[in-house]
Amino acid sequence: WVNVSYAGFVGSVTAMNERGISLGEMGGRGEGRWDGKPMAQLVREVMEQADSLEEAVRLMRESPRTCEYYYVVASGRERRAVGIAATPDSFEVVEGGQYHPLLPHPVPDAVILSAGDRYETLVARVMQQYGRIDARSAWRLMDRPVAMTSNIHCALFAPETLDLWVAHANSRDVAAHVPPVHFNLRELLDQAHPAPVAAAGGGETPTALEAR
Repeated sequence: WVNVSYAGFVGSVTAMNERGISLGEMGGRGEGRWDGKPMAQLVREVMEQADSLEEAVRLMRESPRTCEYYYVVASGRERRAVGIAATPDSFEVVEGGQYHPLLPHPVPDAVILSAGDRYETLVARVMQQYGRIDARSAWRLMDRPVAMTSNIHCALFAPETLDLWVAHANSRDVAAHVPPVHFNLRELLDQAHPAPVAAAGGGETPTALEAR
């Protein structure tokens, strides 16, 4: 699985696994409610274990949770996504196109999570291009003011093909305004585990690279 992160951080907040499960989060409140599994560790656990959207949701539902977080979890194989609102005491799942009091403008076949004016802007941008959104236009959905001034990194996942686009903030711009770099998780994994090369004269087959 791929973790959009920084050196030294062992948890995860933005990730996709080789089974086509992608996950991103948005923090809420709940400060001080820390008697549970840290969010970054929970996201990592989902990436390591989940083979389906249902399993990802189950892992998050059954885990002792901290604070208040909002998630979008998608499955490329199932072509389906859900939104999750989670605190230590509550766990809500919002399906694509489903109305929620905090998300008053449901869009068919879409899960759109944000807050306040940023949510209104995001929905308007989606509706302007509904049915015609590709990777390039999807990236532009995150332009300011949808991206906050504290926007450190952005990631766009296409879990059906395992493609992802990533950008990090620099000294001038928030991440959403930095040109993204494209990766494909399958290609990255193939580079880490190349096809075996036959050993001359028979015997054991050597491996070209060991990845840990």
